[in-house]
Amino acid sequence: MKPQGEIILPSDGETAAITLKPKTAALCFDRIWATSDDVAPRSIRCWGGTQEELNGLGLAADWNIKTKRSPVLAMVGPDDKKLEMLRAQSDLGLASAFRRISTSFAVEHKTPLIPVFDFIKQRNKMYKEGNRDVIVAVLNDLEIADEKQLTWKQVIEFRKDRDNQKKYKRLLHWLDREMVEKSQKFIEDEIAIKLDDYESALRKYGIRTIAGTIEESLDMKMFLPAFMTGSALKSAGHPKLGFLVGGCMVIGKIVIKLTRVMLNYDDIERGSNSEISWVYEAKRQLN
Repeated sequence: MKPQGEIILPSDGETAAITLKPKTAALCFDRIWATSDDVAPRSIRCWGGTQEELNGLGLAADWNIKTKRSPVLAMVGPDDKKLEMLRAQSDLGLASAFRRISTSFAVEHKTPLIPVFDFIKQRNKMYKEGNRDVIVAVLNDLEIADEKQLTWKQVIEFRKDRDNQKKYKRLLHWLDREMVEKSQKFIEDEIAIKLDDYESALRKYGIRTIAGTIEESLDMKMFLPAFMTGSALKSAGHPKLGFLVGGCMVIGKIVIKLTRVMLNYDDIERGSNSEISWVYEAKRQLN
């Protein structure tokens, strides 16, 4: 059956992502946008059949370029500059397509579809400077799953272990409304515990990792009281989470910081945590 012939939507409470790292994203998200079972198993896939998704069926060619299966690559050597040019064009095209598809999916089906990118630069191509306040939570030098060595068998077994998966997710979603109400010492202690649980969760299923960076971009209006200053901050009873903006916390081997930026994102329903986008960037892929 052609992908556009079968609508597969997330159930109530399920999260969904659109990404070029489907196995890595499936460790955290319930559903992965995919054009076929070749990209993700049907039990994990989602597809809304919107016009932008139908237009995006050509993304299959981009996946082939990324995974070195494209017949185009037969015409260029692995070190050829043409190959790098193809990949650069693919990055730009994907950034644009991801945004259009995620927006059309959310508008038509009232379900957030979160873009998860390979590179920070790729994410930046999707969201330019604008008039909407965003907080970006960054985890640097974190061991992240190696997509190339991760198997769907591992992913499926990992997802079956709900308690283990919860430990994994708790670190990735460390910036929540409960955390912003706590002291700096409490935050440091909690993240240290979450980091240990996160690493244990990956080791339990033999998931190979690589040093990298994870960024979560969130709608600032969800956390605005935590960044108030002066008397307004004191009366609101919140600590100055702003100590991380322009600074950082070092816990174990990871570096944590927050960035407050202005972007042009779509004003649509994004779920309880108001996620705008994610980035999983492996260090060895950096230029």
